[in-house]
Amino acid sequence: MLRFLLRRDRVLLPSWIVLIAGVVLSTTGQYTRMFPTPEAARSFAHDLEGNTALTAFTGQLTAPTLHGLILWKIADVAFTLTALMAILIVLRHTRSEEESGRQELLRSTPISRYAPLISALGLAMGAAIVVGLLVTLIGGPRFGLAVTAPGLVFAAVAGIAAQLTERSSTAHLIACGALGVTYGVRFAADGSGVLWLRWFSPNGWSHLFLTSSWVIVVPLVATAALTAGAFWLNRSRDEGAGVVPARPGKAGGDVNLPWRVHRTQLIGWVTAFALAGATMGGVTSGMRGSIGDSSVMAEFLHRYGTGPIGDTLLWMIMISLGGAAALFPVLVVLRLRADETSGRAELLLSTATSRMRWAAGHLSVAITGTVAMMTVAGLAAGRGDLKVLTAALLQVPAALVVGAVAMLAVGFVPRAAAAISFVVWLAVNMFGEIVGPSLGISYDVANLVSPFHFLPRVLTGEQLTAAPLVGLAAVAVLLTSVGVARLKVRDLG
Repeated sequence: MLRFLLRRDRVLLPSWIVLIAGVVLSTTGQYTRMFPTPEAARSFAHDLEGNTALTAFTGQLTAPTLHGLILWKIADVAFTLTALMAILIVLRHTRSEEESGRQELLRSTPISRYAPLISALGLAMGAAIVVGLLVTLIGGPRFGLAVTAPGLVFAAVAGIAAQLTERSSTAHLIACGALGVTYGVRFAADGSGVLWLRWFSPNGWSHLFLTSSWVIVVPLVATAALTAGAFWLNRSRDEGAGVVPARPGKAGGDVNLPWRVHRTQLIGWVTAFALAGATMGGVTSGMRGSIGDSSVMAEFLHRYGTGPIGDTLLWMIMISLGGAAALFPVLVVLRLRADETSGRAELLLSTATSRMRWAAGHLSVAITGTVAMMTVAGLAAGRGDLKVLTAALLQVPAALVVGAVAMLAVGFVPRAAAAISFVVWLAVNMFGEIVGPSLGISYDVANLVSPFHFLPRVLTGEQLTAAPLVGLAAVAVLLTSVGVARLKVRDLG
């Protein structure tokens, strides 16, 4: 089974590993160029003292040295990417395979009930260990273990999620939701100064381990307990079913089918964004000082604005939530491809339902869901402030551009649609702020790949203008229309 999974992931798995290790390596080179002397590193570390706006996004600075600044910049990103990699690997080879029926074919051969789960967990945890070994060459053994730990924990979390539900979309929501909530806890802990909250987050455990060696015991124990729970749940359920039984859908026409399909996922996303907005927005209370006179700090923050630091942080939060929200329309659109490969689309289209109506139903969920998510996030973060709500809603056209790329890929290159969609989503969220600058590309140039870069920064003094919003909306409509037009005429499957 493990050899089989390695063959299936012979492109995907190395890509994840190279991405994470490459981001760490390129950031190391960038900061080495930025701080060529110990005095330059200490000066920047001094500028960071008390700046909880930046600490909320990165975690605590462990030491006023070049090595400490490198970990401060990239550690939390590496922790989160490793955890996300583990989640996607485990669910790809467990719940998704079970839902499609392919795992039942494998189980008809002489393999044990636990073989699929064992091999998926082994692959994900092994990948996390390989990533840890590679970043050890860059940041040292402690950093390598700190990067590996979230991968181990969230591989086990995904193993639990795969047993709870019979839908892969719901399993992804559970596992990724756990990652998002625990990231929010770590964000709130570092942003508010209530550092003991880090004990309730796997990312927080890795940050604590960077300064206290014994903390590595916590993620190892958690991994063992969660893995045991996953196998116990696997033993107590039927093949193809989840521990939580699925409810049959209500009788009705196909108009409401996309809403019923995505209902649970949409409720989860909206709830998560409401909590994220409330948590992250609460961190900004008391951050009303200026950015300061430091040229390095000014360069770090100029792309977000030069107003009061609390408003600048709120804009950074809205951009971050918008980038995360862009994943929702991607997942909804990719459901078209999943229905196509599973045969459900063929059954649906054998009725009076047209392909246009089938696609339009899912696209309406993608648009409405994205608007709902950013609305509740803006209301929660701004606590009723219409200016913050406006800033949140400005993210919607940019997020829908990413979903439109997914629709274009489903129409023209369906087999590669998932890979293209996730690569674009990662590029939008990472290239402008991390990958591009670490390769020597200026922030202003690197951010051109992100539609969020063109939004008016209304929270930091810029005027609200319609031109960029109309332009992004037009791009989204154009890409979506071309993708749907192609889906209408191409062969299914």
